[in-house]
Amino acid sequence: MSEILACQILILDGTTISQDVNKRAVGQVLLNLVYKHLGLDEKDYFGLMFTDDKSNVRWLDPLKLIRKQIKRGPYNFKFKVKLYPIQPTYLFEESTRYYMSLQIRENILQQRLPCSGDSFALLAGYIVQGEFGDSEVNDPGYLDEVPFLENVPNEIIAQVLELHKRNKGLSPAECDRKILDLSSRFTLYGLDFHDALDHAGIPILLGISGLGVSVFCGEMPQLTKLNHFPWVRVGSVNYRNKQLILEMLPIVGQTFEDSIIFMMPSKIACKETWKSCIEHHAFFRSIQPPKRPNRTNLFRRGSTFRYSGRTQLRLLQEGATNTLERKPSRRFERLSSRNRFSNRQSHARQTL
Repeated sequence: MSEILACQILILDGTTISQDVNKRAVGQVLLNLVYKHLGLDEKDYFGLMFTDDKSNVRWLDPLKLIRKQIKRGPYNFKFKVKLYPIQPTYLFEESTRYYMSLQIRENILQQRLPCSGDSFALLAGYIVQGEFGDSEVNDPGYLDEVPFLENVPNEIIAQVLELHKRNKGLSPAECDRKILDLSSRFTLYGLDFHDALDHAGIPILLGISGLGVSVFCGEMPQLTKLNHFPWVRVGSVNYRNKQLILEMLPIVGQTFEDSIIFMMPSKIACKETWKSCIEHHAFFRSIQPPKRPNRTNLFRRGSTFRYSGRTQLRLLQEGATNTLERKPSRRFERLSSRNRFSNRQSHARQTL
């Protein structure tokens, strides 16, 4: 039996990188290789997603053996944004903003981040400026090369053509900032969605973010927000079989249910949703992640899962220090979206 796990990771720019790790490696080993290859310092916003042998989409746990999470190959992963900053100004590194903006584009194209036609045109104007640079061209034919603008109405194309001219002088890095600033104002920005049922058995979506847990009904992209439970009101989050349980803290002068229960499609889906709650709360609300599970804390449950990365506060502190010390960003390669679907391979193979 081979001592090596040959892993393939699809990056947000459309390239695939290969990394070999020892079969006894935990998830963090592979994560570190990918972060190093991409030149990421603010790596805690990102993760590796995979589909298990039961077709469940999951995040790679950095503390567990890879082969325990994927029972048998192939070991294929997708590099994705896992945690979205509440304010894009919290990001200090150009490479972080670049990959974050690529994820925003993907979310919009897959209708997971709906926006108006005008907002779409504004985003496209920044994308085109970032890829082509300054332009005074009146013929929109060159926009056919941009995947983001496939099957877009002519009136939107006309808007993008004019916006591209107005964006003259903006660098690719400045365009990334503009994309993130605009998209952070969208209603569904930064939400990690999970299918669920309410107490009456009606299908709903739970959206987990740094602000708390939101409840939606309807189907993408037409969602209606029903409720929102900020973390400050959540006393604890538990799961039992297929039940996700939010235990709410009482508010003086108002009456609330002691527990709010959501039914998830499966036990695995329920646990993954619970994990998302743990990670979002720990990253956005904690000063530092817990060193070991505590049965008396916010997320008391028998599982040994815990958030092991840096918190947002820690990243902000480190970013401010690096800025004062004028630490330069690591160099990284930008790949035009026009080449994203060319299946280029990056042959950076390492063995640990």
